[in-house]
Amino acid sequence: MKKEESAEQSSSSTEEKIFEAAREIFQSKGLEGARMQEIADKADINKSMLHYYYRSKEKLFEKVYELSIIKLMPQVASLLNADLPLNEKLRKFAKKYIELLKVNPDIPLFVIHEMNKNPSRLKKFVVGEIGKRVQPFLKQITEEREKGNTVDLPPEQIFVNIMAILVFPFLGRPVIQVILDMDDEGFSEFIDAREAFIPDYLVGMVMKNGQ
Repeated sequence: MKKEESAEQSSSSTEEKIFEAAREIFQSKGLEGARMQEIADKADINKSMLHYYYRSKEKLFEKVYELSIIKLMPQVASLLNADLPLNEKLRKFAKKYIELLKVNPDIPLFVIHEMNKNPSRLKKFVVGEIGKRVQPFLKQITEEREKGNTVDLPPEQIFVNIMAILVFPFLGRPVIQVILDMDDEGFSEFIDAREAFIPDYLVGMVMKNGQ
């Protein structure tokens, strides 16, 4: 039994090393620029072992892409369906989203870059998981708008405004760092500062009473 458990742990550890190495290389070079030998070297395994786990670069990429989205999206999407008042939900959503992006800053750019090259991937991995969860949130915004509690904008516009404020600093990081003359440490401090005020800022942007 112990030998079987040890073998399973070893396999799991190897697969995790492959995933982390592939994620780093794919996020920096994309599907076309990445090489299986480079991923194997990064994971400190031989290429034949890499092919044992993943028969092709495309299969490995799809797994990395899928897990990158799964790692980020459902955790914040679940908040959209939480049984909370809209103002409280906005604060929790903003805080959680920024926390996750701080830990996984390359995922948004990676997803957008590859989505532009192959939109079907985003549809395959995201629409079923995220699209359904967004609808109740949009309905909640509509109901609050009808009560006169939100700004007079369609819920889709409000949702896109929220996502733009949360995601753009990470998508636009290279430009922001150049324009504002920031090094990596400066950018981290910039995001920390946003994390402190953005939840209340979003509530003020969406809710008429700003509460």
